[in-house]
Amino acid sequence: MDEMKSTSMYQLMKLQYKRVLLGVLFMTFGVGIQLLSPWVMKILVDQAIPQKKQTLLYGLILILALSPFLVTSLGAIRNQMTHYIGGYVTDQFRRLIFRKLTRLSPTTYYQFRSGEIANRIYSCGEIGDSLISQTIVPAIFDTCMLVGITGVMFYMNWKMTIVILFMLPILYILTQIFTNKARPKIDQIIQMQQELSGYSTEFVSGLKTVQKFNQAEREHEYQDHWINKYRKLRNRAAFFDNFTTLIVDFGRALGLGIVFSYGAIQIMKGHMTVGSLIAFSVYFPQMFGSLQEVQTAYMRTELTKPKVKLIYEILQLPDEIVYLPREHSQVEGKIKFDQVSFSYDDGRGEISDMSFTILPGEFIGIVGPTGSGKSTLLDLIMRFYQPQKGRIFLDGKDIASYSYEDLRSQIGLVSQDVFLWNQSILYNLKYANPEATEKEIKMCCEKAQILEFIQELPDGFDTIIGERGVKLSGGEKQRLGIAQVLLRKPQILLMDEPTSALDANTEALLQRQLKNIFLGKTVLVVAHRLATVRDADRIFVLKDGRLIEMGTHEELMKNQSLYYRLFNEQYKEK
Repeated sequence: MDEMKSTSMYQLMKLQYKRVLLGVLFMTFGVGIQLLSPWVMKILVDQAIPQKKQTLLYGLILILALSPFLVTSLGAIRNQMTHYIGGYVTDQFRRLIFRKLTRLSPTTYYQFRSGEIANRIYSCGEIGDSLISQTIVPAIFDTCMLVGITGVMFYMNWKMTIVILFMLPILYILTQIFTNKARPKIDQIIQMQQELSGYSTEFVSGLKTVQKFNQAEREHEYQDHWINKYRKLRNRAAFFDNFTTLIVDFGRALGLGIVFSYGAIQIMKGHMTVGSLIAFSVYFPQMFGSLQEVQTAYMRTELTKPKVKLIYEILQLPDEIVYLPREHSQVEGKIKFDQVSFSYDDGRGEISDMSFTILPGEFIGIVGPTGSGKSTLLDLIMRFYQPQKGRIFLDGKDIASYSYEDLRSQIGLVSQDVFLWNQSILYNLKYANPEATEKEIKMCCEKAQILEFIQELPDGFDTIIGERGVKLSGGEKQRLGIAQVLLRKPQILLMDEPTSALDANTEALLQRQLKNIFLGKTVLVVAHRLATVRDADRIFVLKDGRLIEMGTHEELMKNQSLYYRLFNEQYKEK
């Protein structure tokens, strides 16, 4: 589907119009058969039995015997159709959210807690499976039944029908009152479900921190508070829901009493037959059953509306990342910042009017105090964020004119916090380059100083590393992340604190290997350990989002400015 063309349920269901039409057709047949049975009973009692018409009697009995089978069969086919339609809509909404997330910048999706987004993706089932399959379609069927039964009852005895229908507006008003009282509670329940989902994800991720600071009791108190509050809201909403059901049940019992009382009087006066009364006594519970189902469908729809709103809240976010057609062009690696400014919403990582040029094949070290904008530079080159002012050029061409696929196929980023899937080591390596050969994988792992470690594992490359690589140490994850990037064979290599979790010996071995890899590539390394970038062609020194120094290690040491002070602080004699 071309970007799904529309995110409305109506548009998505239109794509399944053949199944929708078949579902409506089977629904119509089902309604007709259900309306036929009480009428057959009427003819049986009023004509076939009193007049002893055996042929008519046997024919009517056969119809009554076949009706349940036909109704059940048609209902099963209809349910299968609607289940497929509902599942299709669910799948398409989930696809829409997944695709939308890939088009949002980190600034936008970091506003949501990870559990919240996961809960919204899960809630797509509320639209397709619950709202369409179990609510909308059955409500259409019951509405048709309601209209059909009312029409037949009017035809049979319009006076009795008016008496019965007189109760419906009263019942509707009463149920609407209680529904309106329940709605705010429902909204609060859904909001709390979102909060719980986000908290649960955060709690599981932070269990080690809870234990480290002995804060289990504090978390228990918070959980108890939330559980008690949630239970009270659920009980309050259930009270209004149950009261609404009681009103409808009371109306059913009262109406059935009216049917028999008024019908008996009408029979004695000769204005109504016994068969008609029997038919009325069957039609009336069917009518009220359909009415109750319509009311339930309305309640379910009201319950689902806030969840639908949460899904559309994501879908209606503007696309911040537009994927252009790929050109498959090879870059040389010249990078130019022209008066670039950027800051996050909270002011972190601010960059102000930054300008510089990096030549192809240069090794650039980036250093500076925490919060000076070092990592932000790399994020801007990767186009995770867009400059708020100024422009970035790659090989003389505005970086925004490259397709994301082209740009990121030639830029490798080693993050400080390496994300790894809960899969095997081999899966994570091939995730970076699915076409990598076994020889290439082993070579990159050797350069990243992790091959020996992998080969010593019982399952080797097939070892499952747990969620976010929890079974690996920080240094092992970092080296695996470096191997991933090397497999991509990028022309530009960005490294954000690539050796922060490594011991001095491993870092020295890795640096010797990387020197060969760096040849001919443009390399930017953000480092807190200044020894990591000591051999860089140039070192950029950042402070408060500004580039205040630039030069080789020797030149910067002669300046005796910020770099000089940072270096001496790290390596001063104890």
